[in-house]
Amino acid sequence: MEGALQVDWKVFVGQLIDLAILFFVLKTFVFGPLSNMLKKRQEKIEEGINKSAEAEIKLKSLLETKQRMEVENEAKRKEIIAMAEEEAKKRLADALEKAEQEKALLLNKAENEAAALIAQQQKEIEKKIVDNAFVLAEKLLQENIDEAKNKKITEEFLNKLSV
Repeated sequence: MEGALQVDWKVFVGQLIDLAILFFVLKTFVFGPLSNMLKKRQEKIEEGINKSAEAEIKLKSLLETKQRMEVENEAKRKEIIAMAEEEAKKRLADALEKAEQEKALLLNKAENEAAALIAQQQKEIEKKIVDNAFVLAEKLLQENIDEAKNKKITEEFLNKLSV
């Protein structure tokens, strides 16, 4: 059976030793560093995924905080505007009240001045009437006149007064 398949044990053992040496060299110098490199890369990828998830959580938190702050700021803005409007209304009411008081004072002062002016004019008119009455009486006494002439002088005098 020479043509049959035979195993040459020396070659087989040599190939087994070569294969073991090759496996040892590959495991030590190729598979080990390659495995470590793949492990490190896997860790970096997982770390990146974790950081991405953390960043997404932080982003959601920041967006919620931003929305909450916007709502609070809107409420504060409305409150400030309401307070400013209330203050403006109060100032307007105070100004109107003060204007009304000044108006009343001015009207009172004008009325007092008008009353004083009227009183002064009445005194002047009374003085003129008295003076004119004395002048008339003096003229009547200076002339010894009759009744008709007395009426005529009185009418002329009254006409002068009315003019």
